[in-house]
Amino acid sequence: MTRRPASFARHALLLACVLALAGCGSLWGGGSKRPEPPAPTAKAGARVAWSLKLPPAGVGFAPVVAGGAVYAASADGTLARVDPDSGRVAWQINAGRKLVAGVGSDGDVVVVAARDGTLLAFGPDGKPRWSAPLGAEAVSVPAVGLGLVVLRTSDNRVSAFESTSGKRRWSVSRQLPPLVLRQTSAVAIAPGTAYTGLPGGRLVAIGLENGAQRWETVVSTPRGANEIERIADVVGSPLVSGREVCAASFQGRVACFEAATGRSLWSRELPAQGGIDVDARLVSVSDERGHIHAFSRSGASVWRQEALARRGPSAPLSVGGMLLVGDYQGYLYLLQRDDGAIAARFASDGTAVVSQPAAHQRSALVQTTGGTLLSVTID
Repeated sequence: MTRRPASFARHALLLACVLALAGCGSLWGGGSKRPEPPAPTAKAGARVAWSLKLPPAGVGFAPVVAGGAVYAASADGTLARVDPDSGRVAWQINAGRKLVAGVGSDGDVVVVAARDGTLLAFGPDGKPRWSAPLGAEAVSVPAVGLGLVVLRTSDNRVSAFESTSGKRRWSVSRQLPPLVLRQTSAVAIAPGTAYTGLPGGRLVAIGLENGAQRWETVVSTPRGANEIERIADVVGSPLVSGREVCAASFQGRVACFEAATGRSLWSRELPAQGGIDVDARLVSVSDERGHIHAFSRSGASVWRQEALARRGPSAPLSVGGMLLVGDYQGYLYLLQRDDGAIAARFASDGTAVVSQPAAHQRSALVQTTGGTLLSVTID
């Protein structure tokens, strides 16, 4: 058998990996027929407060809440600012280029990444500020904070740009493994440090000032009989909470580490499908089977909800004392944080929810792949 070039292998795996992460296929067995959306077994006071139709989005597009506004982008270049309480559109523009991922913002600057490898920045009024060449296609949502825009590109380079001017501050390059997942996450920015997950199950802490590596650790070690089985990429975005940073890996583990040193605090074997969520009490994650898991902050298992099996649930979001997830048909579910019971279910536009929702007070902002932006408010 002739071994194909790594670049061909990456592109050949593109569709399979997107389907696996989005829950749009039956890659891991169990037949082709999906179970019906489960009905609530508990009760929560919640409602869809508003919805807004934007152009189709896709994998990697999620709303962001910053500066008292919601920003959302679509694949065709649409960028919108929306009032999070009423759903009223303050402005809607087109960036002039097709986009590869969603929007990042700190409230002072709004940043998107174009498919042609250009980083585009706008003001909170929607007016263009600057553009900067990336040298490759972005594979993460631009993370904006502390005066910088930080993201990772398809050549496995992490770069930082000054948010006021677009001037490149630093870049760090890493070698790519033979096969990688096609996904779009974000770099986590904390005071002094950026945390990014990498292909191969690595988590790296990088100094914001000069790009120097502070530490590197292993979320999970690639293992298996072939390159597909050995894919162990960190999925979703690392999350910093207090003195800890937590992350999950595909076909691997969910784990938490000391943010300052990278020392492992705990880890659990779990083939994660998407990202994680961390709050004061729980670390929650969905696995490749569609089960939702909740762990204590010390790593003990609290509960597991199996009712969403094979429905491709998104990464969970902790909001209003509940957990919210979406599935491959656009259904949204609220789970009780104490026991994981499904307390409410809402339909959207029938297209998948594959990106993690965003929180605003007691509301969750959700964007479907079909482009619908909606707010679920917990009363």
